[in-house]
Amino acid sequence: MGKLGSLFPDDIRPQAQGGKAGASRTFIQDLQPGQEVDQVFVVQDASMRAAKNGSKYIQAAFADRTGQIPVRHWDASEKDFNQYGVGGYVRARGRIETYQNRPQMIAFSVRPVNADEVDAADFLPVSQRDAAEMERELDALLASFTDPDYSRLLQALLNDPEIRPRFLKSPAAMVVHHAWIGGLLEHVLSACKLAQSLAEQRPGLDRDLLMAGVILHDIGKIEELDPGPGFNYTDTGRLCGHIPLGSLMIERAILKLDGFPRNKRDLLLHMILSHHGEREHGSPVTPCTAEAVALHHIECMDAKVQGIQSIVEKELQTGNTSAWTDFARVVNGRIFKGR
Repeated sequence: MGKLGSLFPDDIRPQAQGGKAGASRTFIQDLQPGQEVDQVFVVQDASMRAAKNGSKYIQAAFADRTGQIPVRHWDASEKDFNQYGVGGYVRARGRIETYQNRPQMIAFSVRPVNADEVDAADFLPVSQRDAAEMERELDALLASFTDPDYSRLLQALLNDPEIRPRFLKSPAAMVVHHAWIGGLLEHVLSACKLAQSLAEQRPGLDRDLLMAGVILHDIGKIEELDPGPGFNYTDTGRLCGHIPLGSLMIERAILKLDGFPRNKRDLLLHMILSHHGEREHGSPVTPCTAEAVALHHIECMDAKVQGIQSIVEKELQTGNTSAWTDFARVVNGRIFKGR
């Protein structure tokens, strides 16, 4: 299995930058069965459950920048459960055990920790790509547009002081793909390279429309996802979803631009609304222009390939040498890792 790791270049691996507390903690990917633990984690999930004997226990998930670990807190009370604030930091004392060939933590005690007591770099996965380099690449893309209408719309949106910083830092997803700070921009830039290549091969495509759709297709993620500790959905995100939110953001920006052509508005909004490809996958309409079909397949391919690579890479890092992964939502099945 060692050779398989070379298939995944460093630029797809999430990495945190800096971290004053980084040297003093053992990250989740390095925890070993039998190890006693007393350190800070982010709570990604927590629920109170009933055991077969009638006792109560807490089923949770802790995370740091290197991954996630399932947690069980046996014989727990409501008071114990109230310490597990989802999306917040906790200091947990416990032991690492093996369950179904995977590590899990048995928690003995948990208490909340204030955010100002920890170094966020230990808990937020960050794109391996240099942030300033990606920002320059985005600006170069924006400058490449020859269509004046798409150009001024993109400039209006992505130079907005309320939108730009969030667009640069947002993850592209919570788990499935590009789930790290800067992941949305990394996904957009990667998909733009595919789109540019396709536009060069297919001169019948409207290059600027296609590229505008690629750049803006997931802009609603900045409203849907909270890039704070643990990555979670905002209330707005759960209620509305990123596709309607992105469409609303684009529509609001267009309404502020004098004389923006109605047909260009319709074509671009169609791309945003249809980029998941099917209604059952969250798109209210299905793609019915060449640019919309291209966007759907480009962004889906980039997301799925990166998602597969991250899953396999994580299993290699944790020492799982089986030929197949567990069920992976990115392929709705198990992934073959090789022999």
